[in-house]
Amino acid sequence: MSSVEAKLRAQLENFWDERALPVGPEGASIVDALVAPVESMTAVEVLVDIEEIVGKKIPSAVIQAGGYMSRDEFVEKLSAKVIEYLGSKP
Repeated sequence: MSSVEAKLRAQLENFWDERALPVGPEGASIVDALVAPVESMTAVEVLVDIEEIVGKKIPSAVIQAGGYMSRDEFVEKLSAKVIEYLGSKP
């Protein structure tokens, strides 16, 4: 793993930890079950931090529509999309 990828993953983990909506049996409602812990509109905010790390503008298209249901999904899928995007650009 490159240092850029390591920084990217660490930033995504921190972002998730700071912003994810808690879900669980205590207090979760039917409405809570319909909303991802980090929905796509919130996830777009992390692009500012990612752009500082990679030194390039990252399109919002790398964000999964509907959001992310777990920290692992958020980190794995979004970091892969960003790395894929960076590899496709000169």
